[in-house]
Amino acid sequence: MDDFLIVYRSKYIHIIESNLQRSLNILSHWADTNGFKFSSSKTVCMHFCRLRSAHPNPELTLNGTPIPVVEQTKFLGDIFDNKFTFLPHIRHLKEKCVRALNLLRVVAHTSWGADQQTLLHLYRSLVRSKLDYGSVVYGSTRESCLRMLDPIQNHALRLCLGAFRTSPASSMCVQANEPLLYIRRRMLSIQYSLRLGSSPSNPAYNTVFSPKFKASFS
Repeated sequence: MDDFLIVYRSKYIHIIESNLQRSLNILSHWADTNGFKFSSSKTVCMHFCRLRSAHPNPELTLNGTPIPVVEQTKFLGDIFDNKFTFLPHIRHLKEKCVRALNLLRVVAHTSWGADQQTLLHLYRSLVRSKLDYGSVVYGSTRESCLRMLDPIQNHALRLCLGAFRTSPASSMCVQANEPLLYIRRRMLSIQYSLRLGSSPSNPAYNTVFSPKFKASFS
């Protein structure tokens, strides 16, 4: 079993701690009964809270081993931080895209490099795919963080099109038939919402379409 989480929300830390520990005990018993084992070294606890004042973290154990409380962790490819800023994830994503851009820069050589369509195909495969993954999740952060990713696409399109450094980003997007990143993130979120709307049995359906969460997902 891999990539498993338990989530509980409450205003009171002792209620969170009690319910999470009860769930951990049930899971530990189930694993022992069925011949499975959860790795204590790979299990972490994260307390999502935006309070600026000092506040206690839950104290949890798994198989008698204390579970460490961390400030950030990776889950399903996205890095979550305890303030839900997604800033660590965006920084990590930018580093990965820069490494992919180095390959694109080599292939885009002016004398023997690939043609424009091939370069755009490489951009969509090597760079845009990384920007798309998890954008439905990390796209909820503030615009100032998301703008850190805009230079990635701008630089890639300049390489693909052979454009000048002073070329406007919107003009390059039109020529490359690529939307601006904030538009693409919105498009991907709408597509996900439509797919989710056609599947009421999906566990995320009630969360996204519940009236009490309308302000968060509208």
